[in-house]
Amino acid sequence: MKRKMLMLALALMTVLTANAQWRVGVTAGADYNVHSMDLQYMDDFRMQGRWGATVGVTGQYDFTNWLGVRADFNWMQKNYLQYRTVLSDVHYKYRNNYLQLPVMASFNFGGEKIRGFCNLGAYAGYWLNSSRRGGDTNMFSEHSYDFSEKLEFDSERDQRWDCGFVGGVGVEYRLCKHWALQAEARYYYSTTSTRKQYMRVKDYRYNNTSAIQLGAYYIF
Repeated sequence: MKRKMLMLALALMTVLTANAQWRVGVTAGADYNVHSMDLQYMDDFRMQGRWGATVGVTGQYDFTNWLGVRADFNWMQKNYLQYRTVLSDVHYKYRNNYLQLPVMASFNFGGEKIRGFCNLGAYAGYWLNSSRRGGDTNMFSEHSYDFSEKLEFDSERDQRWDCGFVGGVGVEYRLCKHWALQAEARYYYSTTSTRKQYMRVKDYRYNNTSAIQLGAYYIF
């Protein structure tokens, strides 16, 4: 029995190795980030999503023609707008840059030239830097002004590590034996608050990001 199981495992490994294939590539696209928070007593505060950019490099190992594992290394913007309904001159446009590493299982289906795919997995990221611009009002002088500034991180307040789940669907067009193009719609669901809970009143804030990206791949 053990010998049969060993022979079956060796046969399976032989089949997988025979069909295994490496590919590397580059990706670029646009993303739309929605920043959510518990407004609590801030009744007139509102959050609105904003567009950003994303670029990266990717590698994939295909075990068979329908299953592979993919890892990306991306730079992504997670921007958003915060404003107040009572004070129309108060609006903050935040720009946040992240580095991310999604690792996903890739499921492929279709013909030789045109194939569909679905990616499912998890990601880890790091908040590189942040800035904001917009308008504000001096409450004492009632004077409105514009501003643009780089934000400094507070180690007690800001959570710079980001983790969550990621999924995407797309289509691939095989140009020739070694080259292919892909278009993918992807969604990043963060499970990590951008704020550390260091105060008595909890302040949970999350980024959830949709992305549309194009990629070019070299297949070995």
